[in-house]
Formats: sequence, structure tokens, C-alpha cells
Amino acid sequence: MNIQKELQALADKQELCFLGSITEEGYPMIRAMLKPIKIEENCLFLHTNTSSKKVQQFLKNSKACLYFYDAKNFTGISLIGVMEVLSREADKIEFWQDQYHIYYEQGEDLSDFTVLKFTFDQGEFYQDFQVTTF
Repeated sequence: MNIQKELQALADKQELCFLGSITEEGYPMIRAMLKPIKIEENCLFLHTNTSSKKVQQFLKNSKACLYFYDAKNFTGISLIGVMEVLSREADKIEFWQDQYHIYYEQGEDLSDFTVLKFTFDQGEFYQDFQVTTF
């Protein structure tokens, strides 16, 4: 089984993924996110508002998880790793798309647009009631 291939296939089919961060109190917090804007080996890039709580959570604790699933086929991938907040304009500009204006009121000045770089080092793939750890 090729995890990269399975991950890309799941991400391509879904509009959303689920992102986990750790609150200041040490509790997990899960939220739905738009699917990654780029997948490159074991790194996935997402975008969010700079002003969101999750950005502050990741700056304090980089531990993160991402989950993708296809409910119709009962298939999912859970990824565990660390999140890096890319806040330099030079890092963000390559990811900006004009269609993002609906999410970011300031638009192309990128002040409220942040890219999150998630790097995973382990996970589980679920399919046909079987779990494969990698």
C-alpha cells in the first residue's frame, strides 16, 4: 500500500479535513478545515486566518493531527505530527489565490492570511475495517 497515493486520493475527493490542536489548558480541539492547498511528501499546507485561535495554539504547542475520511467507502487516514505557522509574506504569497477574498477581508495584503505547514511522521490508514499503522 502506498500511503502517499491513498492520502492524495482522499484529499482530492474531500472538501474538508479535520485538524486537531492543543488548547492552553492542554485539551485537544478539533475543527473542520478546507482541504490542504498543497501536499508534498509528508508535508501538507493549509490556510487560515491569522487571527484564529488555532494559530496562537500552534505557536505555543506545535503538536497536531489531521484526519481525512471518505464516509461512503468507510476509509480514513489519521496523521500525527507538528504544525509550523508560516507568517512571513514571502512564505505566504505563493499560496494566495484570488478566490480567497471571501475568507480574508484584507485581501492581498496577506495580514490575516496564514499558511500552516503540517509535517507528519506517523499515522493510521483505515479501510475495510482494517488498520494499517505507518
